[in-house]
Amino acid sequence: MKKKRVFVTGTTGTMGGETMKQLLNRSERFQVVTLARDSEKNRTFMQQYIDNPDLEVHWGDLVNYDDVLKCVAGCDFVIHCAAFVSPSADRYPAEAMKINYGGTLNLIQAILAQPNKDDIKLVNIGTVAETGDRMAPIHWGRVGDPLKPSVHDYYAVSKIAAERAVIESGIKYWVSLRQTGIMSIKEFSLNEGIAFHQPLNNVLEWVTDHDSGVLCANACEDWVDTDFWGHVYNIGGGEDCRNTSYELMSAMMKEIGVKQFKEVCEPNWYATHNFHGQWYLDSDKLNDFLHFRSQTTKDFVRYYGKVMREQAAQQTPENTPVMNSNQLAAMLKQTNEQVALTDTGTLHWLIHNQEEQVDPFFISKEQWAKIPGWDRFVLYRPEGEAIWLDHGYDESKPKTELSLADLQQAAKFRGGECLSESMTAGDWTTKLDFTCHLGHHFSASPRLVLEGGHWCDECERSSWNYHELAKQSPFFAQVWYPLHDKSEQTHEYKKYVKDTDITATSKF
Repeated sequence: MKKKRVFVTGTTGTMGGETMKQLLNRSERFQVVTLARDSEKNRTFMQQYIDNPDLEVHWGDLVNYDDVLKCVAGCDFVIHCAAFVSPSADRYPAEAMKINYGGTLNLIQAILAQPNKDDIKLVNIGTVAETGDRMAPIHWGRVGDPLKPSVHDYYAVSKIAAERAVIESGIKYWVSLRQTGIMSIKEFSLNEGIAFHQPLNNVLEWVTDHDSGVLCANACEDWVDTDFWGHVYNIGGGEDCRNTSYELMSAMMKEIGVKQFKEVCEPNWYATHNFHGQWYLDSDKLNDFLHFRSQTTKDFVRYYGKVMREQAAQQTPENTPVMNSNQLAAMLKQTNEQVALTDTGTLHWLIHNQEEQVDPFFISKEQWAKIPGWDRFVLYRPEGEAIWLDHGYDESKPKTELSLADLQQAAKFRGGECLSESMTAGDWTTKLDFTCHLGHHFSASPRLVLEGGHWCDECERSSWNYHELAKQSPFFAQVWYPLHDKSEQTHEYKKYVKDTDITATSKF
């Protein structure tokens, strides 16, 4: 049997690396191709695979079309895990757009340039950051909900642009899988200010790095139903991976010997708004197709504790007394405070009166000053019935009966109008013409708008202006007013990096 050839991007990162491992473990069925930037770090990482006959490593760059074309040629699958992520994306937003959006355009063009383009299957990895802050009471989400990238989150902005390009690319077989928070030793070893951007009561439905790799590898198997392709999905580990931030961090601290998480930080070091995360109403759908779940939060926490203890033992000189719980907590608290004081940390913004950072994450410095200490801080796990957001059209009828009236109704619910005068019933892929509440004209497929939750590309690239958008769009108001008071000061934050900045020949 001829092996399938799979091009995996981002194999020196967490998800791409796990995907590569899983595919190499199935060497009787798969040949892996990858593209890695030529750096000393990446050369060292790839050294462990140098003698593997089932791996073909190309040294180059995702933003170089010729490098991408060379890897795509002859492939059956493209698994696109590579991304320039936060916190680096926070510091270098232009690079985030160039790599995350421009690199995706290169992949799309390279696939469409192949003689067998209609046989190549593209798995695009999106992100939960596309839908932004979804704390209680709107903590349950699904695809088709409004996109709401957090203010200043250029990683999310670039991934929204990339996903739009994938959905509208014309590639026959594609999916966009929105990755949630990944539980991995690597991800939790970053001493970066972004750790304090996540509110203590934030929710995420996590997934482990191992299960993420299994997911992508399984997408390449023959047994995958053809109905899987052509859709957007949320990646989540299911019920046993649904946590609040405080719950997960508390469990991790206890596993390494700290009695209470409260001992290693103060509550006002953590943002109260403007991160991302949700629990999913629809993540089981992806698992039903790809059967990837095998690990829970508890499994990861035990593994985390084991690795941390082993690392501590290796780094502690012989005959040195082991720190007790109080000493460990004091050391970690000092370290955490220093991290919160770094340039992307919340304490740094507050000390330096950086209102453009403080206001999205705390509403205002005055509101930050009201955050109580641990003795009065309210920690909670959301309960009660799940709230399903209205998508603005009749979702109960068969997909094959989607009509122009549905699109007209959905556009009105978003504060705009559908300008097209006709459409074929049940056609989710042909673009229609729309106008938004600001009068911008744009074209988009029903798939992009109704299933992806995308809307006006000009509004998306121009600014974060959520107070005003919520006034005009009942659709968007559902994810804004439950977390923001209408009396809050109106802010518009211009976006200084846009998808239109990418002018490479890869645009199709």
